[in-house]
Amino acid sequence: MSAALYSIGFPLVDSKVVINLSPAEQKKNGPLFDLPIAIGILKELKAIKDKIPPNTGFIGALSLDGTVLPVEGMIAAILAAKKLQLQTLFLPFDPTIPVVEIEDLELVYIHTIQDVVDLLSGQQILSVPKPKESTDERFHFQRNFNQVIGHDFAKRALEIAASGEHYLLMDGPPGCGKSLLAETFPSILPPLSKEAQLEKISLYQLAGAPYDSLTLPSYRHPHHSASSVSIIGGGTNPKPGEVSLAHRDVLFLDELGEFSKKTLDMWKHGDGSRDSYPNIIPTNIIQKKPR
Repeated sequence: MSAALYSIGFPLVDSKVVINLSPAEQKKNGPLFDLPIAIGILKELKAIKDKIPPNTGFIGALSLDGTVLPVEGMIAAILAAKKLQLQTLFLPFDPTIPVVEIEDLELVYIHTIQDVVDLLSGQQILSVPKPKESTDERFHFQRNFNQVIGHDFAKRALEIAASGEHYLLMDGPPGCGKSLLAETFPSILPPLSKEAQLEKISLYQLAGAPYDSLTLPSYRHPHHSASSVSIIGGGTNPKPGEVSLAHRDVLFLDELGEFSKKTLDMWKHGDGSRDSYPNIIPTNIIQKKPR
């Protein structure tokens, strides 16, 4: 922090700075608050003489030379800023995330902390490149629903589940086509809305996991031997699990009875709204063996 401020001509020499991050009971981690802390210090040092407009937010990590760097969970922070009814948000340019357009929230992309000082002082800066519109032309479903021959009753059930965003339970002997039908299920789901895309990429960014497509539903199929943390989420440094990564997508639980009781007991349904959970397809809950 002190090195970044020194790089723009405001050294913290023989100065004591007390920073209060409220609320105190909420755990903070990561460099997400570097930029807002630096802006607060510069405001107290009278480096920023003009009044900072209300409902303005700042996101970004600071390097030693004053460059503002992207951080994990930027999309989630943008959605939180929208929820807090902020009107302007300063954030670093990140070429790895797609273009984000949110109604009533202006996103100002900056490169250095000096850019923020200049903008708050009414000066113009060189234009910073913005994320490009993402296209999903490269992604295609490997297995398509219309390629499945037969299974008329099961396909009808899948179509009803897709249209109404229902859960679905499939039961049958091994090899009858349950897994094949589940793999083709995402191909009959509608493309994700802009809001759903932002929610999806924010979860994948928080988890540090790659995704195949942004506009098309994904297909998550964890093995029953996976740990409860990897499926439900959490850990020492909490991250989203398979349930969260399948948000608005498809979560396929093959051999549900083989999942540990701890994992199934940890499953919580929140407020119960259907659009908050994926299309869950557990299979083979009951396996009847001939005597």
